Amino acid sequence: MFSFYRFFITQIAGACAFCVLVCLPGIHLSSGQLLGKPDDSSSVNIQGAFLPDGSQEPDSAVSTDSSSGVPVLEERSIVVPAVPEPVLDSLAHADTVSVPGPGAEDSLGADSTRLSLEIEPGFNLLALRYNGIYLNAGTAGDSSRIEELIERCRGTPVSGFVIDMKDDQGYLSYRSNNPLASQAGSNTRRVGDPAALVQHLHDSGLIACARVVAFKDPLLSTYSENDAYPYAVLDSATGFPWRQNNGETWANPQDNRVHDYLIAVVEELVSFGFDQIQLDYLRFPSDGDVSTCFYPVAIDSLNKAEIISFLLSRVRQVIDTTRVSLAADVFGWVPWLHEDRDYWIGQDYDLIAEYADVICPMLYSSHFPESFKAEYGPLRAYHIVREGTEKAAMRKGSHRTGVQPYIQGFRWQEPHFGTDYFLQQMQAATEGGAVGWIVWNAKNDYSALWEALSAKSLSSQAKTGQR
Repeated sequence: MFSFYRFFITQIAGACAFCVLVCLPGIHLSSGQLLGKPDDSSSVNIQGAFLPDGSQEPDSAVSTDSSSGVPVLEERSIVVPAVPEPVLDSLAHADTVSVPGPGAEDSLGADSTRLSLEIEPGFNLLALRYNGIYLNAGTAGDSSRIEELIERCRGTPVSGFVIDMKDDQGYLSYRSNNPLASQAGSNTRRVGDPAALVQHLHDSGLIACARVVAFKDPLLSTYSENDAYPYAVLDSATGFPWRQNNGETWANPQDNRVHDYLIAVVEELVSFGFDQIQLDYLRFPSDGDVSTCFYPVAIDSLNKAEIISFLLSRVRQVIDTTRVSLAADVFGWVPWLHEDRDYWIGQDYDLIAEYADVICPMLYSSHFPESFKAEYGPLRAYHIVREGTEKAAMRKGSHRTGVQPYIQGFRWQEPHFGTDYFLQQMQAATEGGAVGWIVWNAKNDYSALWEALSAKSLSSQAKTGQR
């Protein structure tokens, strides 16, 4: 893995190429020719559209070859309904990412009982230690709901809120001063005074984390100027914005102007006092026919994983003087993948760990093949979270990056959902070496979580003889 300084030098050359590319957007030099890297077509595609809080079947399923441990794609058909305006956030985290299949040395069929009993605790200080719940903008903007959740957290292990401030539809939860946000129609008044909300959470003893969806941005990508879509991943067959299976579009991860927009959003969120910035959808498109993806502005001196870490390095420069924590979400499979893979979605755990203080793998049992850890029955989720967390924690790198997994707070595709299921995931994260966990429920219905935490509290009181 190259050092930051080597990476920075590479960026100088990339920036020069970028200036030419902006002026001549149709020009696209092959990085494979420049660096001898394989083309994206050499990767193994595993795609689907898992809907965490929905009832729809995925458009494809991933099974595991019992002899080799390599995932196998099974095609299915699906009709994804349109998402009504009041629940724009309900499908966040919904895409199933296409990733290279694991090889023999990192087989997903490995025995979970072969886990190290010790995790070195030496994570960096900005790997904030807290357990959180995800809040969409509708919840965050409802003062009575916020008060209810603050009260619910008292006396529980939940000590932070991860709040949508830029969602997966491209909407900002506040009114930005950035002209591009206004032009693209991204501004809202869902959270009227973000700084006041953050201060209230601090006064209540809670950590405030701002979730920022990076490249899945239907608003920015469909914004047009002179009948062109300057910020979009384009469809090479039509010239219009490329659409994934559910019809949504993506901003171009290779465009420095998109990076600039995201960094401007981060700067505003830092000014509001957030303790942590969490970047989600920090990757290239996957859920659809990516062979027709065309990047009219491209930095071909870098591969996709290096482009993701380039953005992170720029965000790092913004927040380093503020002591704000930087977190990055990755797909659940990523801790199992090694650095010699062709990371065609751009999520290389070790490169991300060079810049992020915390990495948040989405270890939902519903998003793994049914055959994966099936031998553990009702303890399957425990083994998935435990092994995924431990594999991630052991890859903290020189930056001493912490791991804080997302755990499943919804019933979809999980027959054992309930109190024990919650407690097993929490225990697994702790035993795997996490700095904390985050519960995901797109609708923010955490009734099952509170029931589980109440049961745990009653059990602890009974063991100690308390009333």
